[in-house]
Amino acid sequence: MEKVNYKLLIADDEYWTREKIRSMINWDEYHIIFMKPAENGEEVLLRIREETPDILITDINMPFVNGVDLVKEVREKYPEIVVFVISGYDDFNYVKETLLAGSINYLLKPVSKIDMIHAVSQALEIIAKREEDRIQTLKAASLMQDRELSFLVEKEQIPFMPAVVLENEQDMAGCSVMLVKIHEFQNYMEDYHYDMNLLSYHIKKRIRQITEVKNLLIFNYVFRSNEFIIVTDLDFSEQKKMSMRILDNFSKEGKSPVTIAVSEHSYSMESIHNGYVQSVSVLMTRPFNRESMVMFCRQNEKSLRRKVKNRISQEMEMQIRAMLKCGNSRTLKELILEGIGLSHCAAEKWEYLEVKQTVKRISNLLLDYILQKGDSELVQEMDSLVELADKIVERLDSHLLCEVEMEMVDNAIAELKSDIGGSTKEIVKQAAEYIDKNYFEELTLVSLSERYCVESSYFSRMFKQETGKNLMMYIAEKRVEKARVYMTDKNINLTEIAFLTGYDDYTYFSRVFKKITGKSPRDFRAECV
Repeated sequence: MEKVNYKLLIADDEYWTREKIRSMINWDEYHIIFMKPAENGEEVLLRIREETPDILITDINMPFVNGVDLVKEVREKYPEIVVFVISGYDDFNYVKETLLAGSINYLLKPVSKIDMIHAVSQALEIIAKREEDRIQTLKAASLMQDRELSFLVEKEQIPFMPAVVLENEQDMAGCSVMLVKIHEFQNYMEDYHYDMNLLSYHIKKRIRQITEVKNLLIFNYVFRSNEFIIVTDLDFSEQKKMSMRILDNFSKEGKSPVTIAVSEHSYSMESIHNGYVQSVSVLMTRPFNRESMVMFCRQNEKSLRRKVKNRISQEMEMQIRAMLKCGNSRTLKELILEGIGLSHCAAEKWEYLEVKQTVKRISNLLLDYILQKGDSELVQEMDSLVELADKIVERLDSHLLCEVEMEMVDNAIAELKSDIGGSTKEIVKQAAEYIDKNYFEELTLVSLSERYCVESSYFSRMFKQETGKNLMMYIAEKRVEKARVYMTDKNINLTEIAFLTGYDDYTYFSRVFKKITGKSPRDFRAECV
């Protein structure tokens, strides 16, 4: 479906303000036509008749026809245009008294990128209420907020506090970043037909309804699709209440464990980036189990300062290397599961970061051994399994994590080929056909071996022997193949493509894509569209 373009007109008598707003966002990317800015109110009224903008953002102080008179006339003659007013603090009461009765929104100078993203997203939502096919516009508004605010998280010096004001008088003395992480986000995919933007929009809408906080600044972090970030000025007690309401609502479904991690309240010009890093740090101290929980930095200071326990001694490292050398896979598996204790990590309440670091060390030892063999194909397969293990840690699934680690051992210690019976060949053929048709589903060694009633390590060996490819590599290549087809459609963005091909994490999708094609998704698309 061809996406609708919306027209945005900026009116300001200052050249640098007009140019700043023009360059603030890549408007074309969101199907918004950034019209030539107007320099005064008289010009706006002349152009509206001919060019019919959908959104007007105007300064309050302009020559010829000032912002107040301009807005009154636009509201009377063109009520379908969504209007925002830009004003300085000196004009605040004047603007409020003159305009708020008509539900006009305003932004305070200086207008930041956060202000503009929030305002235009709100405008698109207002427009959507009048449209028959409103969901496409709502998705566009949702995507703009998600992508642009996610880019701000990646930067270290972006102001932490949004100055946008929408029909209220919120005086934000400081803010906290609240990270809502849905650990098994893929369980929501099917409900929304694998439409990432639709799912993201509905999760954010749901959180707003749960919290009952007006104009809550919330966005989906596009680099990790299962993370939603809330920027809030609520005090500690109100944050606790809001967090528990969100947690209770999601927990009732039982679809996924949820962790809510809240940064310290900042009264200085901290950044969203720093608040996010702080929230992730406290999340890393959570117990590695399936329980949903709320965590606050201020309540977990001791955990944040405590040194992470080393679960693998030097002696254990030497044992792993020795077992790899002599090809003793059974004893090596026992050491990882029982000696190191990975199979008991949930029961013994290891911290998330302990599990993550332990898995990383085991993976590196196995990968180092493969590298010494000089088999590039085997290295690529092992590398894919290492990344998969890291993703499974994020899901808090200790059973599946152990299965992947055991598959990595089997991959490192290649056993002699054995004859495959006709029935096993048929099973492998059926499994490959199933993957080809259902590449977008959650596909793992455990789920597929259970589907065909075959022991997982045997199924893994037989699949590779029959197809010539490691199971997870076969799945990854099939997904990338489909992703390349989707990339020819310019109306589907890269985050959506990741979701459509079975990845709930764009960063992970990007790494897999580049590993297989040699190019990043962005570079590949630039060449094919």
